[in-house]
This record gives sequence, C-alpha cells and structure tokens, in this order.
Amino acid sequence: MHTLRGRPRLLYVGPDAAAVEQEWHEADDAADLAVTGLDPTANGTESDSDDGGPESTPERVAAALTDGRFDTVACHDTAAFDAAAVVARVRERSDHLPVVVFASTGRLDAAAAADLGVTTYLQVDADFDAVARLADLVPQVERHRERHRDRTILDSLLEQVPLSIYVKDRDGRHVRVSDAMPTLTPPDYLESPDGKRHHAPADVEGKTDFDLYPAEFAEETTADDERVIEDGESVEDRVERAYGDKLEGTYVATAKAPWYDESGDITGLVGVTRDITERMQYEQQLERQNERLERFASVVSHDLRNPLEVALGRIEFARKDGDEEHFDIVEQSLHRIDSLIDDVLTLAKEGETVSDPVRTDLATVATDAWTVVDTETATLDVETERTLRADPSRLQQLLENVFRNAVQHADAEATVTVGDFADREGFFVADDGPGIPAEERDDIFEPGYTTGDDGTGLGLSIVRTIAEAHGWGVSVTDADPETGTGARFEFETLRVFEE
Repeated sequence: MHTLRGRPRLLYVGPDAAAVEQEWHEADDAADLAVTGLDPTANGTESDSDDGGPESTPERVAAALTDGRFDTVACHDTAAFDAAAVVARVRERSDHLPVVVFASTGRLDAAAAADLGVTTYLQVDADFDAVARLADLVPQVERHRERHRDRTILDSLLEQVPLSIYVKDRDGRHVRVSDAMPTLTPPDYLESPDGKRHHAPADVEGKTDFDLYPAEFAEETTADDERVIEDGESVEDRVERAYGDKLEGTYVATAKAPWYDESGDITGLVGVTRDITERMQYEQQLERQNERLERFASVVSHDLRNPLEVALGRIEFARKDGDEEHFDIVEQSLHRIDSLIDDVLTLAKEGETVSDPVRTDLATVATDAWTVVDTETATLDVETERTLRADPSRLQQLLENVFRNAVQHADAEATVTVGDFADREGFFVADDGPGIPAEERDDIFEPGYTTGDDGTGLGLSIVRTIAEAHGWGVSVTDADPETGTGARFEFETLRVFEE
C-alpha cells in the first residue's frame, strides 16, 4: 500500500546507482524528491544472473516495490542487466506506477518499451548526467503522486461509503460504481430484465441501465442522464420509491451532475443515490396520523356533539313537563354516543401501521368474518385462493365492515362475492345490490357518511383506515359495469407472498 507520506520517492535502477543517489542527496532538488539507488552490478550481480532467481535484478526491484514506498521507477538501460525484465516485473506489481527508461547501449528499443507499458522513453548517451535528468522528472513524479492520491481517495470513497455512487460515460455505460451500488436497496442485488443478477461492482461496470433495470425505469433514468450530459443541468435530491409499497417500501434520493474532463468538456455524469427509507416512512406515518387526527376531530366536533345536544335539550324539556318520552330520546342519544366512541376507538386501534404482517389465507378470513356478521339470508361466494401479507384480525375487521355494509344496502337474498384480480395484485368484495352512485363514491369513506338513521357513519372509514395501515389502496366501483348495479370494493395489495 502506498503511504503518500513525506517527499515523493523515486527508485533509480542503473550502474553506479549508489553514486547517483549520493550525488542527488547533495543536489538542490533533493528536498523535492527522495531518490533510492539500486545497482544491478552491486555484489557482483551481472546480466547473466537476471534469470528470475532470488538475487536477480528484476526480483530485487520487485522486493523494493513491495511496501509501495515509490512513486516512480527510473531505469538506465545498459548491457549490464535486462531492463525489459525489470520493466515487466514492475508492471506485474503495478499498472499505474510511472516507469522511465533512459536508453543508451541497452537492448530495450522504443517499440518494445511501449509494449511493456513504459511511461517515458528517453534516448541518452552512455555517460549522460543522471542527476540532471532525474531533476527533470520531479514535476512528473509529483503529478503522479497527486493522481495516485486522488485515486486512493476515490477508491476509499467507492469502497467504504454506504452510498450508491456511479460514473457513466456519454453512452450511459457505468465506468465506476461503489461497492454499495448493487446492494443499496432490497433484494441486495440488481436483476436485469433477462433475470441475470448483479451483486458486485464488476458485474455492473460496462453496462447501461437497460442492462440492469426494467425498460420503463431505464427509459426514465436515461432521459435524466441525457439532460445532464447534453444541457449540463444537475439533478438534485429527486425522491423515488425504489421498492415495495408506500408505507413500508424503500425510498431513495438521487442527485446527478456532469462529469467534466481536463478540457472542460462533459464526458459523462456522476450520480449519487442514498437510502432515505427511514425518513420517508416516518413522514408517511406522520401524514397518516395527522389525517386520522383530523377524522377524529370531525367525529368529536360534529357526530358526537349532535346526540349530546339532543340529550341535553331533552333533559331540559323533561325538567319542565316531566314527559317520559324525553328520557327515551335521551337514552337513544346516549347509546349513539356509546357506539360512536366504540367506532372512534376502533379507528385509533386499526390505524396503526401493520409492521409485522404474516401469511394469511384470504378465503379463511373471509369465511370467519361472514360468520360473525348478521347476514340474514344473504350468501357468501368465495372465489379466491389468494395468500396475503396481512394482520389476520384487522383483515377480518375490514371484511366484516364491508359485508355488513353490503347486507344493509342489498336485499335479503343478496350474494356477496370475494375474489381476486387477474391483472394485478389484490382482491375485491362485490355484492349484487343497487350499488353506489358515482357522485357519492368519493364520500363514502369519510367519517360520518351514512344513508341510514342507526349507523355511526364510521364503518367504511374504518375499512379505509385498515387498508391504509396495510399499505393497500381502496376504491369502489360497479359490480356489474353493464347495468351499473352492485357495489364492488377493490383493494390493491402490493405485498403478497409469491407461491
């Protein structure tokens, strides 16, 4: 590992390396660059010993590079050793370390040097001034050190920071991605449209969004990318639901900015996506709690106040004339208040988010709900084998309320059907009664809405509250679209068990 501490360091390989090192330490540029010499002819080592053995020059160079202390290797190619073998060994140790070759009477020509990955190839005389030439290399060594520092910063960022960070070129291909990018959101991998799973950065690099995501999502992200690249406009903190339902799904926030090259031209983009699930789920729950408080306030201020005012008024009349009829109405009002309190408590209880849903058989729960509702001579028809992720007791409460509503508004011989959708996840409860007028469908779930005299008007509001606690959508339509009759309550459930 390169330490990046102290002065930049250069390893000089060549005859009289010790003398070059000593002379360099006495030179004016010594403060800017530390030079260490390695002499291939030291201790009698000659060119015929460069066979890869433990004392060969390539192995000695490799050993010197083990701790990553050096920022550049400079090699004086002479007949005294095999410079090509030295360069090859350096390249085995590092793809990025600059290698400078001073070529005089050696065997490494310019073409061979290029093939080996030599960074700088300089033709020199056999008696060239090595110290002066090393002084010329100081800016190059410093630039490499800076690039190496930037590269290690980027590597550390991509490997350690728990963010999805990615760099794309102008064609939308991922050039670099962070370790967290494929695993930021469930299910801890990216699955392409053809079913291939991508777990690691190497699986993602070189691929476009169309190789990694469903086509519809890839089209949206690619359109964003094109705006960033073509117009130079950044995308800032765009919030998206990445996975799951509204209440318990995974949310992310994405930012994208142009990637500029050294000439100031846009060569791609840099994106950062972070997981904001905890924040968004808290906001969703807070929003739902506020909505429930508003519903409670409506019930308390209006629905409870009306029977209370009736009771107080009748007590006043009773005091004046003593008519027992007043007490009967007071009793009715108090019973209504008691019913309203029960339903309000149910709203409060059932509105808590379902945080631990379990595998629940819809048909079984529907049958259980039907047995506790006064259904008179109505018939239940269960046409589903759907298994849901739900709280069974709350699901039963939901079905009880829908069944009760159906029986109250249809005739005594009504048939109530529970079934599931063919084209989406969810289920429905339908009856063959008169149905609900289209203009009233937006109101039926509001607290206090009722068409009868003995109901609290909270039954369907409880249905909506339980559905929302599960993260389900709820709506109502005609059971028979052709005749416009019957009511069909539809529940879209995003969280299901795959069979």
